[in-house]
Amino acid sequence: MLRTIIVILLLVLSPPIANALEKDYAPIPSAQIQKLLSGKTIIGEYRCMRERTKTYNFSEFHHPDGTTDYVEGPVKSRGIWYTLGKHKICYKYPNDANMGTGISCFWVYKQDTCYYSYGIDAMSLNGPRRFEDWGARWIIKNTGGSCDEPVS
Repeated sequence: MLRTIIVILLLVLSPPIANALEKDYAPIPSAQIQKLLSGKTIIGEYRCMRERTKTYNFSEFHHPDGTTDYVEGPVKSRGIWYTLGKHKICYKYPNDANMGTGISCFWVYKQDTCYYSYGIDAMSLNGPRRFEDWGARWIIKNTGGSCDEPVS
């Protein structure tokens, strides 16, 4: 009963989030992420503006050999991508001060034709703490997908 009330409230307040709850929003498995991204470009936006480039937008080509070509405004970087565990995709950009020295890993969820990435700070043991706290959202180039209205 409580779940029904929550879903009804979310339908009124936020249809995409309510749909996610109804569809048992689940992370995409690592094996599926590998097949999904190998040889493809993602085009997306960050939830928060990137201070270094004053933009929300990015794109990243995922080479089958595990390397990437990342673009965010004037920043271009060659990176490495791989999956980790059952549900995570990770990126690192060695030898590029613009991208930091760490490894960034994300859980990826799909809502309609839009993919949402959540970092560890947004996750609980049962998935995202709040569905609207995605770090980045993206589509696969040339698939006809789209996300909600862009961040402004």
